[in-house]
Amino acid sequence: MFLFFYVCLSLVLILLVTRSKVEFSFAAIFTLALALRTIVLLVFLTSRSEDINSFIQVGQMVLDKEAEYGSFYFPFISYLSALVLKLKNYIHPIFSLKLIFIFFDSLVTYPIYLLSGKNKTSALIYALNPASVIVTVIHGQMDSIPLFFFLLALAFFVKNKLSASILTLSLAIFTKPWPILFILPLFKRAKNKLLFIFLPLFPLAFTVIYSIFYRVEIKEMLNMIKGYRGVFGAWGISKIALYLTDYNLSPAIEQLLRRVFLIGFIVFSYLRSDKKVIVTIVLSMLFLFVFSPTFGMQWFSWIVPLVIIVRPKLWKIFLVMVSVYLASGFAWDAYRYVKEMMTFWNSVINRIGFLFWIFIIIMFYRNVFYQTTQGNKNRR
Repeated sequence: MFLFFYVCLSLVLILLVTRSKVEFSFAAIFTLALALRTIVLLVFLTSRSEDINSFIQVGQMVLDKEAEYGSFYFPFISYLSALVLKLKNYIHPIFSLKLIFIFFDSLVTYPIYLLSGKNKTSALIYALNPASVIVTVIHGQMDSIPLFFFLLALAFFVKNKLSASILTLSLAIFTKPWPILFILPLFKRAKNKLLFIFLPLFPLAFTVIYSIFYRVEIKEMLNMIKGYRGVFGAWGISKIALYLTDYNLSPAIEQLLRRVFLIGFIVFSYLRSDKKVIVTIVLSMLFLFVFSPTFGMQWFSWIVPLVIIVRPKLWKIFLVMVSVYLASGFAWDAYRYVKEMMTFWNSVINRIGFLFWIFIIIMFYRNVFYQTTQGNKNRR
């Protein structure tokens, strides 16, 4: 399959980049990222997932002025999807959404450039990395948008621009709620903690606006957003728990696993103290992938740029394994015949996923109990 050829070629190019000095300007790197993602989009023009189909559905609900809320996120994607549907006579809505996702995924190179001390090698590695391209283009997820704002908020935070950081972080949460998970390390280090009261600004304001215009209760919207947890039993500890109980695990045990994880995650994120806040966030993300009972494959797109910036122990192997895992997991979005052998392909993904989970446990252990390697010599 061409998808796996593309993954292998990209990883080889990344290896070559890590061994050479990058002479490109940042503008050239951004242009390369944009061009590469657009080419992949054109090659896999018919690739689509249930996720991007659901975005179109909630956009249609906005246009139809339905008095109900159908999204698991704040209304950003509802507004955006409604906009592209308005333009459907000129350009296909799914193509439009993917172009927007691609633009933001290419923009992610900018906060990477800033956070790595203007290291162009790190920006170029992200431009070439296939994992983010697979999530954004092949699968059609929107995580590149909150990721861009989240990383930009980190860049502001590192430069002691706390007000700008909080507002940008608020915008990130409005586009998709997951950045909330990684606020504690920032809150702990912030000198003026009172500014965090502005964190709900954009999510709350646009939720209220949606509620007024579409006559949907705010409580209903917030319950939908709170209800999103990822898939239980698709990864790691919860998958083993389901297997050991012959897929008959008590709902009470499921809930207990979720709560124990959440408490452990909060404690780890708050108590962990590293020299740089970005290292703490990387380790918090690794904690999530080791212990979380719920899971979404696209979540790996959150950690890829941070791994490229920090370059913890085993980071190169991580990039290889995450790329192979995501290519395997989202191949059925690109190839119809993969869906026709779903049972076999699921067994392949499960085996790759289990090996990847074991690797992440090792990576987490190596970087938590031994000092995280800062591979980027130009970092400040």
